[in-house]
Amino acid sequence: MIESLLAFVLKYKFILLFYLLVVLFIALKWKKIERQAKIIFLYRTKWGLKLMDSVARKFREWIVLFGYVGMGAGFVGLVLISYILINNLITLITQPDVASGVSLVLPGIHVPGLGVLPFWYWIIAIFSIALVHEFSHGIVARAHKIEVKNTGLVFLGPILGAFVEPDEKKLRSEKDIVQYSVLAAGSFSNVVLAIVAVILLNLAFMPLQQNMEEPIGFTFAQYTNENMPIAKAGIIPGTVITGINKQKVTDFQQFSDELAYHRSGEQITVSTKDKEYKITLAENPDNPKKALLGIQNINNEFEPKEQYRQGFWKVIYLVLTWVTGFLRWLFLLSLGIGLFNLLPLPIVDGGRMAQVFLHKLKGAEKGEWVYRKVSLFFLLILLLNLFYPLLSKLL
Repeated sequence: MIESLLAFVLKYKFILLFYLLVVLFIALKWKKIERQAKIIFLYRTKWGLKLMDSVARKFREWIVLFGYVGMGAGFVGLVLISYILINNLITLITQPDVASGVSLVLPGIHVPGLGVLPFWYWIIAIFSIALVHEFSHGIVARAHKIEVKNTGLVFLGPILGAFVEPDEKKLRSEKDIVQYSVLAAGSFSNVVLAIVAVILLNLAFMPLQQNMEEPIGFTFAQYTNENMPIAKAGIIPGTVITGINKQKVTDFQQFSDELAYHRSGEQITVSTKDKEYKITLAENPDNPKKALLGIQNINNEFEPKEQYRQGFWKVIYLVLTWVTGFLRWLFLLSLGIGLFNLLPLPIVDGGRMAQVFLHKLKGAEKGEWVYRKVSLFFLLILLLNLFYPLLSKLL
């Protein structure tokens, strides 16, 4: 028991230390922290207000245009993320074996299809995303001469975030188009950040990294189930597979091409870095003519070329590898958080956009009634997306 606890602490030491510091910060600043709904904690500051004013004055016309473009993109994103959530839930119910496309993305937790998010990637990415998101709200508000009273931090359980606090009375008195542009600015800026990250990743960092590497085989993250041939053979997830039937392979495609010549019931030899395994192939239920190993989440693996394994060039390679990994997660997190914030829920920007729209469409009283029903519906959809896979296993 003690050894397991120690192993857990060592494995997640940075995460535990970070949340310990968060708890300590809340305890020290308790008198200055506002509590809402008993689980939301707000810490207000004046940080960044002067910078927002300066940027808004200098680039006012461009920022106003940015806000209007973001408004259009925001409504498209609101419809898109709403459709994705509903469609994903339908898929989960009708196809129980399919992994959920919605997941909490926290450090140390395995995200299906993506792997484990490293702590340092998470903390730097979240800080960058929150800074861009809230700063965008602030400068668009200031460009429309709406006062920003405060900035700050928000704590919602393990979820950390930031906020800016414009003059609500002034904001609500503005034209609808101005309100939409201020509200959508944060999510739109996150989508733009995601686009910048993926451009840098694909046009600069990944090509440089690929020139420094050579392929060595492939790995898989999961079995399709424990009764599949590769699971019975004892090849554990993460093992680098380097060959089939004495033939060396450098990627999964080469392996798959050779596997296509074999049928269920036949025996093949699978080579790894350390040993060889005899495996009897299973039948593919979707196509009886094809054999099945029983693996999923496959990744081609690489290692640095000889010249990049020592000295100065090794440092360059390691830095480049780190940045490439960070940009990949920054893209995924920034896009995901940007779209999430467009959901028609009370706690995010999409909810406010939907509220303004429905008040305009139906009038204040009826519009508010419809808005509450819509936000409750999507809150239920979100919770089911997150917890239905777990509930279906328990029932």
